[in-house]
Amino acid sequence: MVLPAVQLTYTQGVEHLSQALLRKTERVLLFGPTGAGKSYLAAELARRLQLEKQSCVCLSADPGSPRFGIPAAINFGAWNHSRWQLKDFEALCSLDAARFRLPLAEAVSRLLLRVSIQQPLIIDAPGMTRGVAASELLTTLVNLTATTMLVVLDSQDESITLEPEIASLHLPVIWMSVSDEAHAPSRFERLAWRTQLWEQYMKGAEDTILPLEEIALLGTPPPLEFPEKWCGRVISLSDADGVITMGEVLKLQEQKLRLRCHQFKRSPSQLLLRDAWHLPGQKLVTVNQRKKIKPVATTFSGSSLVYPSDHKETTCSTQICRRDITAELVNGLFEDPLLLIKTSWSRRCLLFDLGNTSRLPMRHIHNVSHIFITHAHFDHIGGFMGLLRVRLGAPTSCTLYGPPGLAQHIAGMLRGILWDRIGDNGPEFDVAELHGELLRCFHLKAGQDAMTALPAKAVKNGIIHQEERFRVRAVELDHGTPVLAYAYEPVAAIGVSEKALSELQLPPGRWLGKLKYTYMAGEHASLIELPNGDSKTVGELASRLLRKQAGKKLVYATDLADTAENREKLITLAHHADTLICEAAFSRDDHFRGINNGHLTTTACGEIAAAADVEQLMPFHFSRRYEGDPEKLFREIEEIFPRIVRIF
Repeated sequence: MVLPAVQLTYTQGVEHLSQALLRKTERVLLFGPTGAGKSYLAAELARRLQLEKQSCVCLSADPGSPRFGIPAAINFGAWNHSRWQLKDFEALCSLDAARFRLPLAEAVSRLLLRVSIQQPLIIDAPGMTRGVAASELLTTLVNLTATTMLVVLDSQDESITLEPEIASLHLPVIWMSVSDEAHAPSRFERLAWRTQLWEQYMKGAEDTILPLEEIALLGTPPPLEFPEKWCGRVISLSDADGVITMGEVLKLQEQKLRLRCHQFKRSPSQLLLRDAWHLPGQKLVTVNQRKKIKPVATTFSGSSLVYPSDHKETTCSTQICRRDITAELVNGLFEDPLLLIKTSWSRRCLLFDLGNTSRLPMRHIHNVSHIFITHAHFDHIGGFMGLLRVRLGAPTSCTLYGPPGLAQHIAGMLRGILWDRIGDNGPEFDVAELHGELLRCFHLKAGQDAMTALPAKAVKNGIIHQEERFRVRAVELDHGTPVLAYAYEPVAAIGVSEKALSELQLPPGRWLGKLKYTYMAGEHASLIELPNGDSKTVGELASRLLRKQAGKKLVYATDLADTAENREKLITLAHHADTLICEAAFSRDDHFRGINNGHLTTTACGEIAAAADVEQLMPFHFSRRYEGDPEKLFREIEEIFPRIVRIF
């Protein structure tokens, strides 16, 4: 027998669940994508129960993004005043719930055998909502925890594809809308939060030596002949009674492990490790098995999701972010500049600069519609050939914006290839060069030597590109050659009024996503079928339900000389921006290098951010001379402008 599902708004769902949990016997599993607000809902329910003098407990089954406890583990906590207090945990030694779903289920089972549950139980599931792994883990968690009610937080930004599996679970299901307070955190914020949790757990840990012959190795240990692959691995030590402690490997030498962990009162007989990795001064991440690990605490690598963010106070805010776009500095601090913007309303992607594109997934390259080039130095345009290779056969053209001369640079790279087999199927590009208040436009196609001049376009207030949802503004700066800085400016974000939805007596659902998409597309006369069977026009529904919210500006600037004119132009462009992504190539101690090379120092970067009164600053494009100590540059900037975001 399939039990009927109930659709509720967030407010209705919280009230319904609060009353259900007061019965003490309920075990509620919260299911939904990352950022849908499962942890926020769990805390809200605990607070409400506390007002009714009822305690509750929580099983946090997400090892990669736990709200409390220890990352790379399954945590069990009780609500104490205003937070969850850790009572017990079971080590997983991995942040990857999908890959290690069977060990995760076994860890949940062992933990539940040890803890006594006399109160209502809330299960906070991993943010997996698609595919076989999500289906298997959901069913397993429901059975292991004896779940009595399933709550599905239905985020309109990420569809849930497990409706048949959910319907077959034979238990009450509540589909809830997402709270307005819940937003998907960026990758950087997730990394910062779980690293903070790990470092809190590791306070007081000490170095110890453990001979390998005295202990059984479990999990997925690296080969002993590659000791460098052991450095930084998160481990747990246990005996027959369970976990004794967790820690991290500092070194493997001569069959002995040097560990950093808490002192253990019982002698361990087992050591478990998988793919979680951490060293002091680094972020807690999943180790890349194909890449050699450098066990140097000050080495930074990789990319960081950086925008959008609502934080105003701290460098590593754990507050949640908006969902209109996600922006990523693909090549990190020291390598070629390349900013990827992924839109939440479609598959479209935008690129700012074209440094090394080898790290860009092919699915994103195929979906790139516009590229904004600052200038044609090799580290800013050299990735064009990689993008060109992937876009062979692409059905649509791509538009590039940049300073004068960009069209000739792109045409030169196209002419450098023998296109004798491409015929009429060569990739096409439109190129727009900013000449003062005029965009000079050209059409280029692989296999055709001639550039086709297109009608020029007037530029007002620096706006070089504008759509329904956003516009891009540019300003020309000086780097010994013309360089463009860009501002991505969302026109507006669209939200749904929960109050109006309740007044219309309509349940939330996917129809709201269709309404927002159709409204933003300008199709106001289109009909939307409602859950009650009626149909209304998009315009009529939008006037009642949809609310526009101001967008947040992102500014991208790199490779500019520290001159008064450059500062004035960039400060004007970035005024009150939410995020300024700005180069800080040299330390203040190397001011002369900045002058000689036409780059900003840390001092100039911080002063520009402060004068523009931006919400947060992301410094990048550091000179490689500081690879051993990037913290030095961050500290120098923080002395002038404290609200910075560190990438690694």
